[in-house]
Amino acid sequence: MKKYILTALIALTVVGCNAKKDSARTATVNRTGYGFTNGNTGYGNTCAQNQSPIGTIYGQSSSQPSLYDGGSFEANVKSFLSATVDPNEVGQISSGPSDQTGVRFQGAIKLDQNGNVVLSSSRVLIKVYDSYMLQNSSLQAIPIEITQAAAGQFNMQTGVGYVVFRDQYGEVRFDGKLDAQYFSGTVSYRNYTSVISQSPAQGQLGQFYVARCGIIQ
Repeated sequence: MKKYILTALIALTVVGCNAKKDSARTATVNRTGYGFTNGNTGYGNTCAQNQSPIGTIYGQSSSQPSLYDGGSFEANVKSFLSATVDPNEVGQISSGPSDQTGVRFQGAIKLDQNGNVVLSSSRVLIKVYDSYMLQNSSLQAIPIEITQAAAGQFNMQTGVGYVVFRDQYGEVRFDGKLDAQYFSGTVSYRNYTSVISQSPAQGQLGQFYVARCGIIQ
């Protein structure tokens, strides 16, 4: 099942390659990002030809309550984006791990021999593919790139661990287990800013899978 999910993501990497021209969305997306590349994350990670280096963040049906906070997966994602993007400017987002819309990510987690995350050598790029992007070829997926980890530790015997990425807009935490093939678990976030008239959002975002070859260094 995991292999199917990650393989299916390869097709999604061609989505959103055109330049973003929507001025309203561009003005609110303050974090830089760039497109995914098949077989090469741009972070120094490589995978075999039949395995995608791109991970997926997913949940239950976007119309059903989330396992995490009583809201829907789509609502969780829009709350996460509200640090830099008005949720009203974001379209529908599927919770499915291999649908045309959804949340994908790539990154690098550098570990030393004791399982400590090397902060300065670790980073993540999360991209949200929404229905507006599918309807308008001038729009790209919404990128959130954090170029340095803030904390992290893995037990090299059990594979259990976490990593936190942080910038001036907020933080994202991946908690899970690392095995010979995958890093999988749950993603949570805490925003420091908000573009809407509410306190910065925080909570659980969803579950995730990513090939070990695509993220661990």
